[in-house]
Amino acid sequence: MNKTVGAEGGKQGTGQSAESVVAIALLCVCAAAGLAAWLLSGDELPVITPDKNAPAKVTSVQADEELYSEEQAVLAAWQSRLDGEFSEREQTLRQQAQLLVMQQQSDALAEASAEAEARAAEVAELRALNAEKERQVALAKVREKEAAAAKKDASARLKLASQAESASETSVALDVPASIDWSSCARPAYPDEAVRFGKQGTVTMSFLVDSEGKPTDGKIVDSSGTRRLDYRALSALSRCQFEPGQANGIAVASLAQVRFTWKLTR
Repeated sequence: MNKTVGAEGGKQGTGQSAESVVAIALLCVCAAAGLAAWLLSGDELPVITPDKNAPAKVTSVQADEELYSEEQAVLAAWQSRLDGEFSEREQTLRQQAQLLVMQQQSDALAEASAEAEARAAEVAELRALNAEKERQVALAKVREKEAAAAKKDASARLKLASQAESASETSVALDVPASIDWSSCARPAYPDEAVRFGKQGTVTMSFLVDSEGKPTDGKIVDSSGTRRLDYRALSALSRCQFEPGQANGIAVASLAQVRFTWKLTR
């Protein structure tokens, strides 16, 4: 803003200087015209009498008119020349002022663009840092969950192993072995794919049954020959209720083996 005002002030000062030059030039032209008229009229003024020198008076008046016309023509030529030079100079100054304004606008735009890019880079860097922090936090939570799950799984495996060991120790002294209650659950449904390909067979499974008759662990002991049939039977029978094994009339945890036969009927 200050640079633009300074440019306009410089332009106004240049205009005033040009007007001063025009005034001085016109004064010089007038002085030259007066000197030329004095030289053309001679050293002595003509003596005019009312009666005898009337023709000389007319000649002098004509000469003065011609001199005035020449003076006006010279003044007009100088005025036209000065106007043209002043117009060109004014146009040049105007173009220079416009170029200066355009340069200032271009510099301001480049500066604003650089600031915007710098801000965008700062925002992008900040977002990247925040995203990395969030990723690290999420990764830490996942690792904590995995560690907790692994610890829980290890504890469950240890408990099952202990129960299995206890069951194996007491199985010799069982009065009544554990057995499945077939009425407590639905029989496994035949898989459509096994029916389509005619798969059949008998699968033997082993369950660790607690003192309340709930199976806590199931394994395939002898396969039917079809993996899908084996795990369909294991999944279905794991929902069944068992009669717990008894030792000295007391229900105890023990192992129970169950056989299930897959057979297609025609």
